[in-house]
Amino acid sequence: MAALGLGYACPSMAGATEPAVSGEQQEADYRVIAARCGTPAFERRFYHQSRAAVAAGLVSTNRDTAAVEKTITSLRRSPFVLVAASSDCKAQMAQLEALQKQRSSLVRISKSK
Repeated sequence: MAALGLGYACPSMAGATEPAVSGEQQEADYRVIAARCGTPAFERRFYHQSRAAVAAGLVSTNRDTAAVEKTITSLRRSPFVLVAASSDCKAQMAQLEALQKQRSSLVRISKSK
C-alpha cells in the first residue's frame, strides 16, 4: 500500500513508532474501517473495489489472489481497535475515499493490460 501513497495515512494503523504494516494487514484494516464507519452501500462498494485491487496485484504482488484474500480475512481486527470512537470516522472515511479514487484509476489500468 505504500506504493499508493497511503501507507502511513492512517495513524491508528501505522505510526512512526509501529513497525511497517503488511499490505494484507492494511487491506484488512481498511475493510474493517469501511464496515465500522461507512454506510452499508459504501462498505459494499469498498469491498468490491478492494477485491478488484487484490486481483490486480495492488495489495500483494506475485501471490495467488485466493491466498491473499484468505490472509486478509484471517487478519481482520476488531473495529474498536482501529476506530476507537465514532467521532474518528469522519477522518477515516475521508482517507478511504481518497484511497478509492486512487485505486479506481489503477484498477482500470491493470484490467486493461
